[in-house]
Amino acid sequence: MPVEAFSQAWAEAWADALNGSEAYRSVAAAWEGAVALVMNDGVSQSRRAVLLDLWHGRCRAARTVDSEDLADAVYVFEGARVAWRQILATGSSPLLALMTGRIKLVKGELGSLLPYAAAAKQLLELAGSVPTCFAEG
Repeated sequence: MPVEAFSQAWAEAWADALNGSEAYRSVAAAWEGAVALVMNDGVSQSRRAVLLDLWHGRCRAARTVDSEDLADAVYVFEGARVAWRQILATGSSPLLALMTGRIKLVKGELGSLLPYAAAAKQLLELAGSVPTCFAEG
């Protein structure tokens, strides 16, 4: 049964997918630190965010967070609901999504993310593997 995107249940399902993936574990072996994804509605100030505590190919924790908790993240990616829906459905490259402006890196340096491009792609592919629905509004 689909779970609502950027909800606690979705974050936990995503963490389970990450921790069950040998491919992710392999490409993310050197990655450590927290990553946050923020979804806005593209119109108002309404936002939902998920924080992943990533450590050498494992997801130690995944949870929904508010704006204050985003300070814990090394990287924060933000985009509109429609962009996240498309990215998760297609397994798009996060770097391509950044370069085309569908999502923005609002915290962290793009240059320091480049060595983890394969891990970031696996992150989004595994997020897209979670049966997901997007609430409208």
